[in-house]
Amino acid sequence: MNTATMPNHDFMELHPVHQHQTGCKQHCFVFTEIADIELPPEITKYPEKIKNGSIHSYTKESISPPPPKLAKERRSRKIIALVSGLLVCVALAAGIPLGLQLRSSSLLEARLAFIRRLLVESPLVEGYWAPPMGANFSKSFAEVKSGMVGALLWPIAVPCAAQYLDAVQLTLEGLDDARRLVRKSDMAVVENADEMEQAHTEGKLAILFGLEGGHTLGSSLAVLRSMYSLGARFVSLTGVGCTTPWASASIRNDFFDENLPSTLTNFGEIVIQEMNRLGMLVEISRLSEPAMMVALNVAKAPLLLSNALPSSMACNGSTAAVPDHILSALSQNGGVLMLNVERCGDKAMSLKDAITAINYIRAIAGVDHVGLSGSPKNYPLLLAELARDRLWGSVAIKKLVGGNIVRVLREVEANKNRLPLSEDWIPLEAIEGNAYCRYPET
Repeated sequence: MNTATMPNHDFMELHPVHQHQTGCKQHCFVFTEIADIELPPEITKYPEKIKNGSIHSYTKESISPPPPKLAKERRSRKIIALVSGLLVCVALAAGIPLGLQLRSSSLLEARLAFIRRLLVESPLVEGYWAPPMGANFSKSFAEVKSGMVGALLWPIAVPCAAQYLDAVQLTLEGLDDARRLVRKSDMAVVENADEMEQAHTEGKLAILFGLEGGHTLGSSLAVLRSMYSLGARFVSLTGVGCTTPWASASIRNDFFDENLPSTLTNFGEIVIQEMNRLGMLVEISRLSEPAMMVALNVAKAPLLLSNALPSSMACNGSTAAVPDHILSALSQNGGVLMLNVERCGDKAMSLKDAITAINYIRAIAGVDHVGLSGSPKNYPLLLAELARDRLWGSVAIKKLVGGNIVRVLREVEANKNRLPLSEDWIPLEAIEGNAYCRYPET
């Protein structure tokens, strides 16, 4: 087959210094720029489009510059990128706190939306709510609602000075006042975990009543059982600085009266056993350290430490402080510490301080043994910041906000009626000289 022969044209220039030399095993060539190659007329006369592609004659003059509008857009993008990078560098160099940067970002809004969805599924339980009983009650209630709280542990507080006087009567009156306030608000009194979750499903704020301090019982198991019948579901064995004849408080305001105990007495152990039988939560955060250890050894159900902080934070003041070895023992007991995330003594806690404390409790006691208390209005932002940490996924956050205390309530209820009824009385010598309001027994 005859093929058409192409005219012999040089398509490349061979640089003189690189001419093939004798003895070379390779041919070395240097190509000039494509724009400088002069194409033969046989090529340039062919059509632009052929079967396998296109043949174009490229020259420097044939490369047209981009349209002015496109060039302007490219310059604008470069300027915007440069300015954005400079702003980020300035922000970081100025030391703007990361939390402040996130508050103005859509990322924070996304995390808040995630927390809202999560709290629809699981109630956020406030571990210690002591609202003012006067005109400011509505304000305190509004703060709780704005904090997306779904349930409250509400201890009825009575002054320690009423011990041996009318503490029991004041407790009954306090319960009555609280119930009347609940009826006027969008709340529901609950007595167990199922009722708490049901109230949350119905969009109501669940209230679990308790008693602040063993002095509200008048050192009587009969009064304890009566308080349970009236709806009290937890009791703090001592109030702040309020040692009873059968349990010592961590803060002593009695000048170490030799007639008062330095730990939990035998009658105190009986009180715990009777509370276990009834299905009541035993709250121990304000006990002395020796009394805490006795309670952990005696209890047959998980314990509660409410509105407390780890001792390692060195918070002075009235905030209950819990040593590390108690936290370790709490995990074996199955109980939960409702961490105070509002104040460290007289100092308000920052979000960073609160998250540090939460992670500290988690590291020692475990994620199944920590909850929240003390700062309802700050919970949404606190949880949103906590959600930045991969350690705190949705399952862990659900445990923190209420899953742990709901579990404890269920376990306490499961132990109900497993112990025999106790009919013991506190020894008279333990209250002799102080019980001047008692009718003399014959």
